[in-house]
Amino acid sequence: MPESRATPVHWTSRPLPVHLVGSLPRPLCEDAGTAMSWFLRHRDGAELTALPYDRDPRWIIDWLDRLAAVPALEQVRGGASRGYADMPCYRVRPGHRLTPGDVAPGRTAQAEAAFAALDAIGATDVRVQVGIPHALDLALFGSGSVEAARDWLPAVQEAVIGEVAALAAAWGDRVQFQLETPAVLVAYHRTAREAWPLLTRDLSGQVSEVLRAAPRGCWVLHLCYGDLEHVPVFAPSDLESAVEFLNGLADLLARLRLPMPTVHLPVTSGDAAPPTDPWFFAALRRLRRGVNVIAGVVAEAHPEETRRALRLTVEALGAPVAGVAAACGHGRRTPEEAVANMELAAALAREWSPLLTPRGEG
Repeated sequence: MPESRATPVHWTSRPLPVHLVGSLPRPLCEDAGTAMSWFLRHRDGAELTALPYDRDPRWIIDWLDRLAAVPALEQVRGGASRGYADMPCYRVRPGHRLTPGDVAPGRTAQAEAAFAALDAIGATDVRVQVGIPHALDLALFGSGSVEAARDWLPAVQEAVIGEVAALAAAWGDRVQFQLETPAVLVAYHRTAREAWPLLTRDLSGQVSEVLRAAPRGCWVLHLCYGDLEHVPVFAPSDLESAVEFLNGLADLLARLRLPMPTVHLPVTSGDAAPPTDPWFFAALRRLRRGVNVIAGVVAEAHPEETRRALRLTVEALGAPVAGVAAACGHGRRTPEEAVANMELAAALAREWSPLLTPRGEG
């Protein structure tokens, strides 16, 4: 395999882990013990990066619906969230001010339920993954517009950072935080290329503020194209925008003397087959050395394309991947589809483990 990113790679036989983005179909996610036991039962012997518990199979839709009860807000559009044009949004009532408590994502209670379940099922040797929605995503979806999101963002950012700090203080390195954002890649998709440098500066600054709220080495950054009803906001044609953002974030974190998180990079979206054209992956050759990538390639209906996409990811990186995963959570799949995705991910982990783990990393 070519090594286009200068530093040599030393291969070992350490197992390649499966990364679980988090969500499960509704019948499986209403109880933490049920959800976490399901993941353990279906991992097929694979090592896991962490054990997640996401209560909402549609990510932040329950949070969006809860905003209707916030006194400072009034609903300006209703919706059942069965599509991107069918989502509720809100505005701040005249004479009111949005506070962090109004918009907190509620991950503290979710984490407490996850740790209680972890102890009950006796799986104390794995970390709990806590999904943290990016403040920009919450502000955009909650307010319904880019312009209004600017006014929401300070309160939402404070709420997110506060929850991360509280979780880190309570659970320390037993937590793996996953910062989750479709807004980043959607922003690049909707922004002219000449404006990307300014966009990169703003987005990397927002993300770095959240990352520094928790201890080193406990973050995964989950980029996303959206997956509401298992349909993306847009389908990617290449990985240019992802590499643009990740390089900017890596440069900023290096200046701040903060570690770069492991990145879960989605390659496919929705129920589409992963791309198999090498050109799609070419931007990865420019990714900063030291950025560890979990390949979000696993599409259960397309096993051969999945295998090809994983190989193309590794070849473009010129370095081992840090894990394999679906492009997004399993919450928009049926239980049977979720099982099939887990089985394919575990098979890929077994096939690639002797080849893909760098000595001294991970």
